[in-house]
Amino acid sequence: MMGARVHAMPQRPIQPAQRQRTRATAFSLVISSLTLVGCNSSDGLPNVLYLAIATSRDQTIDGELLQESRRRIGLLETGFRQLHPSTHFQFSLYPRERIEAVMHRRTRAGLGPDLLLVNGETAVQLLNQGLTDPFPATAEQLKPFPSQEIERLRDSKGRLAGIPLAVQSQLACFNSRRLPKPPDSIQTLLSVSANGSPIGLSIELTDLIWSAGSLGALEGLIQAAAGQIPTASARQGIDRWLAWLQQANAVQKVTFYPNYESAEVDFLAGRLDWIPCPSTALPRLSKHLGAALGIGNLPKGNWGDASPLNQVRLLALGKSSSRAGRKRALAFSHFSINPLSQRNLGIGSQVALPANRFVGVPVNSSPALRAMAIAIRHGQRTNMLSRLLQNNRARINKTQTQITELVFGEDNPVSTGNQLVHILRGQP
Repeated sequence: MMGARVHAMPQRPIQPAQRQRTRATAFSLVISSLTLVGCNSSDGLPNVLYLAIATSRDQTIDGELLQESRRRIGLLETGFRQLHPSTHFQFSLYPRERIEAVMHRRTRAGLGPDLLLVNGETAVQLLNQGLTDPFPATAEQLKPFPSQEIERLRDSKGRLAGIPLAVQSQLACFNSRRLPKPPDSIQTLLSVSANGSPIGLSIELTDLIWSAGSLGALEGLIQAAAGQIPTASARQGIDRWLAWLQQANAVQKVTFYPNYESAEVDFLAGRLDWIPCPSTALPRLSKHLGAALGIGNLPKGNWGDASPLNQVRLLALGKSSSRAGRKRALAFSHFSINPLSQRNLGIGSQVALPANRFVGVPVNSSPALRAMAIAIRHGQRTNMLSRLLQNNRARINKTQTQITELVFGEDNPVSTGNQLVHILRGQP
């Protein structure tokens, strides 16, 4: 179906994902042996804290990402070693899609990490599979985090999969030399394209869900995912959203890609002027585009603000720690969420904001921080839908199929809307 329309891209854009798998294999052994800073304890043995980091899906494991990861961890590591000077940090990077297999293997061998830095959904999956231990946080320690966020990080037994560290979101990235004024509404997005500015959109549901809020569809999707029949007005919102997606594919200068990575290739090559982008992509995009990179928020609509998908990055506990290792892991986790650590992380990262809601970051000091603050606030409306669909790949995959068929003209908005409600309600 991806090749059924002119706007479906040829095979070239798929290459970044293929490169990621190849590079991940090549770098895995090298990265696992690299350390940040070391210091021996009084008995001559290093107190090693081993951290496994799952990359975001848009990230390629290479020397550039290794250096950036080292810098970000260093933002926390320097302060922590002032309190625990004998701690020796070691970390490894793994592609998100491989983290479960890697943890299975390492845990069976007793070589699992002390801590994992992963997104919320992955953390819950790892906990369900017995590859991590529940995080023993008290009610007082959880106060800095929105209760809705914490509920997303619990499994069906109510166990906490980890402690929130940072929040990433989705933004609008554009070439400011070719598109000085980016579209601020979803209505003008297609007009901008019709006037000659190429627009790129990923067909993946996680990359398109932001537009559901702009077109008033989010409420109906949440109602259906909760097992309810959407109200008449909410159902109109779903149909409106689906009609816009199909209309977008009919505009000559709008191109749907199979994934974000493919769209990014053409954006960097100058074949696109505007794309939705994950905040994790900003360092990479800035390195290639420099001052030409424009950063803003995804377009709103007459029916509401955009509904970007927020990703919580959290620290989860590995199962292979010694008693001393577990103590260090918990100490580092608690240190990482204190207000000063969170502020330093937010200012220094530029790809995420602190998970601690009581920490202020000078968001007006940079377009990236300002856009992220707005996106994370708007994305709170999407959290409920994420929670309802969490760890239910069957419903997500079926929904994805329906969206793809709609965009490429295999179905109409009303029929697709009926199917979506049926699928999201969990009906066989």
